[in-house]
Amino acid sequence: MRRVMLFSVIILLFSAPSYSTDDPVKYGMRLYKMHHYEQAADLFHSCLPSAKPGKEGPVYLSAGMVCLKNAELYRELYHASLSVHVDYLKRLSAVRGKGRSRFVKFYMGDTFLEGGKPGKAISYFKKFIADKTVKPKYKAIARIRMGVCYYLQGKKQEANNLWRGLKKNDPVILSELAAAYSRVGLTARNPSAMCEKALALMKSSNKGASMRVVNNVIGVYAREGLLDKGIDLLKTADMRAFSYEEVLVKNKVIRFYDLSLLNNLSMLYGKACLKYLKKATADAKVKDTAQYYLGKAYALFGSIDQSIKATDSFISSARMPQQYKNRAKVQGAANCYRKGRKTEAMSLLKKLSQQPAPDLHAEILFACSRLKLECPQLVAKASALAEAGEGKRFSVVNFAIGKYYLWKKNHKKAVFYMEAGRDKSNKNRIEYNDPLMFVNLAEAYYRTKQFSEALEIYFEMSKQFPAIRQIQVAMQGVYSMEQKSAGDVKIF
Repeated sequence: MRRVMLFSVIILLFSAPSYSTDDPVKYGMRLYKMHHYEQAADLFHSCLPSAKPGKEGPVYLSAGMVCLKNAELYRELYHASLSVHVDYLKRLSAVRGKGRSRFVKFYMGDTFLEGGKPGKAISYFKKFIADKTVKPKYKAIARIRMGVCYYLQGKKQEANNLWRGLKKNDPVILSELAAAYSRVGLTARNPSAMCEKALALMKSSNKGASMRVVNNVIGVYAREGLLDKGIDLLKTADMRAFSYEEVLVKNKVIRFYDLSLLNNLSMLYGKACLKYLKKATADAKVKDTAQYYLGKAYALFGSIDQSIKATDSFISSARMPQQYKNRAKVQGAANCYRKGRKTEAMSLLKKLSQQPAPDLHAEILFACSRLKLECPQLVAKASALAEAGEGKRFSVVNFAIGKYYLWKKNHKKAVFYMEAGRDKSNKNRIEYNDPLMFVNLAEAYYRTKQFSEALEIYFEMSKQFPAIRQIQVAMQGVYSMEQKSAGDVKIF
């Protein structure tokens, strides 16, 4: 009897069928199935405090699953934004004359900092600070971020010299310093208390919410594990808001965004999913299912050793169906690969690929893409499987093949397979298509200069995920400069 009950639980959580609004958990899982992750996360966050004692397990499990999806999506969006912004800012940098932007140097530096190239970032921040027309406040922000670059290079004294003497009665400067300290691990300087003061200063100024302050505070809260505060702050913020608006000449305005926002959102939801899933393991009824998702979550946002422990626990359970154990074994193989046992990992993936299950083949190819692992034979098997099958069960295989080709930079093939996996009747609606697939398809469209198609995807996605605005603006800018026109897709 108990095995049947556990099987029912895992079927519910993997397939997430539709339910009415009378039960928050069931309604939240309906939102999850519709890919309305933001709404589902808000719902679970609000109903967790009122969960009945002894019955919190399913709520924590559901909340963890939703936050995991949100974290994965924002991480993918973050990489997409970095990619597009490099192109966009390079084009802005090439503009000469009255229409030239002063702030493009700052945001080029910021993009290289986010991209893990602090040396290049420093050169741009220095050029920005040297510009006599830039106001002191923005030079101070550049000094703080340049200090992060030096600290990441091991030049701690240079960083501290840049951070010394900055005014701390401005909420933007204060939150920037807090974010810098948090980012480099200087927790003894109490960045969370600095954030509280910055928020209080912002509130008392009556100038309205600053997206720069909100973003900095979210990043600090995520790193310090103040997840409830971070999620509560998100509810009050306009995720579409820009960080700076630069007026160049008449009728020419450029809006810039902090690229770290998407990464901070991924980090916040990633930490939240780990917290909720760990709590779910305390309930014997959902413990094994929680271990499955913990294995994935630890691999993405925690540690590989912890992922191995959680994944092995799920696989060893006598109560879990074999089909889900096989999917967990793919995660186990990926963990083996990351620990240096590459031959063992490849052998396991090849063995698993002998089975005809579409979702299993998709899991294998997603793992290959994440690991940047060449696996032409596995791709060939998955392609044959996708060609022979029909329906939604096989759409995920096409997505996985497309994702693999996107990693290989074969953008035309990536478009072909992901289009094949998209719901033809509802091609840009996230209720019928995986948002992660959309982000990858938009990237493939962008790389093949199908700008309108990419922007149409982001326009629809932005209805549920407003922070996507930064990608839309950058891509629209590239489109405009590439085609010498404003394009034919409105984003505002």
